[in-house]
Amino acid sequence: MNFQSVITLLAVLAALLPMAIHMTEIFSRSTSQPGLTQPAIANPQTKTAPQPDGLAGKAAIEQLNRIDRCVKCNLIGADLSYADLSRAELTQADLSQAKLVQAKLINAVLHQANLQSANLVKAQLNGADLKQANLKHSDLTQAELINTSLSKADLTDAKLIRAELREADLTFAKLVRANLQYASLYGTLLQHADLSNADLSGADLRYANLSEANLNGANLTNAQIEFAVMPKGQTYTGQPRY
Repeated sequence: MNFQSVITLLAVLAALLPMAIHMTEIFSRSTSQPGLTQPAIANPQTKTAPQPDGLAGKAAIEQLNRIDRCVKCNLIGADLSYADLSRAELTQADLSQAKLVQAKLINAVLHQANLQSANLVKAQLNGADLKQANLKHSDLTQAELINTSLSKADLTDAKLIRAELREADLTFAKLVRANLQYASLYGTLLQHADLSNADLSGADLRYANLSEANLNGANLTNAQIEFAVMPKGQTYTGQPRY
């Protein structure tokens, strides 16, 4: 090998040496500290702890306030007046004798909840799910229940004086002896509802659907029933004669 070739080879090696050193350092770091170059892999078993159902008393109220959910909770006699429980999940909760005066329960889920003898005066229940709920002897005076689902709910002996029930779903609901004086039932669905011996005096039933409803013994004095679908399917277009 001549001198010129040696010089050329040394020049090439000198040019490659810094790159070789750099690559060696990178390899050394990657093998000694893999966490720095490899993304952390989440533990597939790490999940949010499920929230317990069926709580009672203070624990139930704390969970309800924290996450707006208290399924099957025991809230008997709880004072939740003025509370904002909009969109809360209260399926099958026991709220019998609870105080919910002016409470906000907009779009809340109270499916099969027990609200027997609950005080819901002026409560806001617009859009709430109260299907199959027990509302016997409850006080819903001046409550707002616009577009509320009360299908198959039991409102026996409930007070709904001046309640706002426009376009609510009360199909198959029990309203036996319910007090609906001056209530707004404009466009309300009442098919197959049991309104026997209910007080509907002064109520607004215009455009309501009462097909197959039971009105035996009901008080319709001064009720507005223009364009309502009556129990036998006919639409009333004249002036009320009650």
